[in-house]
Amino acid sequence: MSKEPSARLIEQRLRNRIYEILEILADCDAGVNLVGINGYFNLFDDFLHRPSVEPCMSVLSKDERAIVLELADLLEAACAAIPDFTKAEFIESGWPQQIAPQAREARTLFLRRGLFSEEFDESEPGQPIAVPAGR
Repeated sequence: MSKEPSARLIEQRLRNRIYEILEILADCDAGVNLVGINGYFNLFDDFLHRPSVEPCMSVLSKDERAIVLELADLLEAACAAIPDFTKAEFIESGWPQQIAPQAREARTLFLRRGLFSEEFDESEPGQPIAVPAGR
């Protein structure tokens, strides 16, 4: 019987998924081609629910939180600027080229701390949370 993951572990996994999506966004046009237009926008939204990313998501640093929210605003602006666009129209618009530098900056920021474990709670990447004996 498997044990349910802790809230902390779920947050760690969410942060890691956000990092993976930053990789796609950082790849500019290739990222759009990899996941398609719906994936490009929806993958990020699937893991970035503003209330969960704002101060209560403890695995994101203040700077990580700020840059991810800025990137979300940029994606929203791109979506609003070109309603009902195709993948080709989106690439031609230049939006992926505008989004990619911000995504690369966010990716670099995430990598300064590293990625969290997918298996156990950590206070910081590579630093497991000590469980008191007897539990």
